[in-house]
Amino acid sequence: MHSQAFPSLARRRFAMSGLAIGAGALVGKGAQAGDAAAPARASGPIVLHGQSPRLTVHALNTFHGEAATGLRIDFHSFDGEDYALLGSFTLNANGRTDEPLLVGDSYRTGRYQLLLHVDDYFAQKKAPLPGWPFLTKVPIRFQVANAQERIHLPIQFGPWSYTYSRGS
Repeated sequence: MHSQAFPSLARRRFAMSGLAIGAGALVGKGAQAGDAAAPARASGPIVLHGQSPRLTVHALNTFHGEAATGLRIDFHSFDGEDYALLGSFTLNANGRTDEPLLVGDSYRTGRYQLLLHVDDYFAQKKAPLPGWPFLTKVPIRFQVANAQERIHLPIQFGPWSYTYSRGS
C-alpha cells in the first residue's frame, strides 16, 4: 500500500513544480508579489489607415446575421440644451459609413447621439416580424472625453434588442 501511494505523491509534486515553473515564467522580472494587474493602455492615440484620431461606427443586423447595409442613422451633437442634427447617412455594404463620422478638426470632445432607424430598416428588408416592430428609433448616446483617442462604436441590433460598446 505504501508503494502505491508513493508514485501518486511523486506525480503531484512533479505537477506542482511544473505549475510553479510555468507561473514564474509568466511573471515578468520587474513584477512584485503585491502588484495589481493594470489594464493595457496604448501610449498614444491609435493610428489606423493614416487617420487618427477619429470616430467610426459599424452596425450588424443580428436578426439576419449580416452587416446592416442600408441602415439610416441620424448623427447629433449636444448643444447644451438639445441634440442638434449634424448629418444623416446610410451604412454601406460592410455596415459602416464611407468616411469617419468625426475626424480632424471636426472631432471634438462633447456629447453625441446616433439615432438608428431600426423600424424602417426591417420594413425595407421585408423581415417576417410577428405583428408590429418592438424597436422603432433607437437612440445611442455617448460622450467623447478625449479627442486625442480613436473611438469605434460597434453596434449589434435586431427587431427586439440592441447593444453597443466603445471600441478603439
